[in-house]
Amino acid sequence: MPAGPISSPAPTGSRSRRSAAPSGSRVPRGVDVLEHAVETVDRDALAAAWAERRTIVGAWALSRLLVVAGALALHWTHAPHGYFGPSIFHRPLGALEAWDGIWYRLIADHGYLLVAGRQSDPAFFPLYPLLLKVAAATGLPLGVAGIVLSNLLFLAALLVFDVFGRDVVGPSVARRATILLAVFPTSYVCSMVYPESLLLLAFAATGWLALRRRWVACAVAAALAALARPEGALLVLPIAAAAAARWRDADVDERARATAAVLAAPAAAMSFPLYLGWALHDPLAWTQAQHAWGRSFRANGVFLALTRGAHELGRQAWAGRDIGFCLLTLALLAVAWRLAVPRMWIALCALLVIVPLTSGSFESDARFGLVALPAYWGLASLVRGRRAFAALVGVSSALLLAATLTLPLVFP
Repeated sequence: MPAGPISSPAPTGSRSRRSAAPSGSRVPRGVDVLEHAVETVDRDALAAAWAERRTIVGAWALSRLLVVAGALALHWTHAPHGYFGPSIFHRPLGALEAWDGIWYRLIADHGYLLVAGRQSDPAFFPLYPLLLKVAAATGLPLGVAGIVLSNLLFLAALLVFDVFGRDVVGPSVARRATILLAVFPTSYVCSMVYPESLLLLAFAATGWLALRRRWVACAVAAALAALARPEGALLVLPIAAAAAARWRDADVDERARATAAVLAAPAAAMSFPLYLGWALHDPLAWTQAQHAWGRSFRANGVFLALTRGAHELGRQAWAGRDIGFCLLTLALLAVAWRLAVPRMWIALCALLVIVPLTSGSFESDARFGLVALPAYWGLASLVRGRRAFAALVGVSSALLLAATLTLPLVFP
């Protein structure tokens, strides 16, 4: 019997079922319809995904343009001079490579070196300089690679934070909170050679994965956070709370995975001094370096920070930035409490701005509070009207640009 007609071949590169049809068989017309439907669904899914996220991408792009514009203005004007030397002003984006970025680049280039009694790089956790070294393998200069890395990590952090927020406070508040984070005045640091973008991403991913009971992935995200900065170890609080809430319904296997997730962050944080003990023959190298940077933890540190606050304001007005943002963060966390945000997330984020005060100073507390995710939900819940929200975004964007322009004057 002669072979029946065979349908026309699939386009090059397509993995159609027709290519596998035996000679002499007739491919049902329904296959064509099915393949067309799948292709249409794929296109529609991509279009829907882009439509869902383009507002976030736009907010990220516009806010990063403001930061880059501020850095370029510093390069062109060489003013204000502040603490920056000529080498920083000489590079177009040199301001974004400055301050701690110098230390992270040194670690990526040369590894760790403890100089007793002097400021040295074991004070900085290892994950970001490791990623920086990987990014530099693209051939970009190390500083530029760090700027690109931080900006891309910040975009990823915004996207994950939006998904996390949808599960906690609903899509409307979550979206407003994500946009407010993108333009938050202190978010200029997320375009610098700093690990804050990485920490934001790891925090948001940990929270979302814990809610979804994806314990293994949650453990990985928490461990990455703890290897990025020491406060990542505090993620043990919300993870433990999420695991406890589901403990009765979990089988033995899930309980084991949940326990691993709970222990991941503190275990990862402890691995750094162990590494320093192997590499520098001093497991206390991080503590010694912290002392040299003025970050010793004292029992009366919070009291000292509060009593010295007025003196610091009188000595330099910039102290008001850190004091103000510390108080703002705590106030917004109180608002988030009323939104029924998981309590351990509130506790964790309060500790983010309170624990650094045990060193006796508010210095850099504005930056430490940047990772307090529920604070943005609290802020977003206060501005429900379009005009109020647009006004807040505008003011915050202006402050973001101003903060970038004053980088030479004050430590982030």
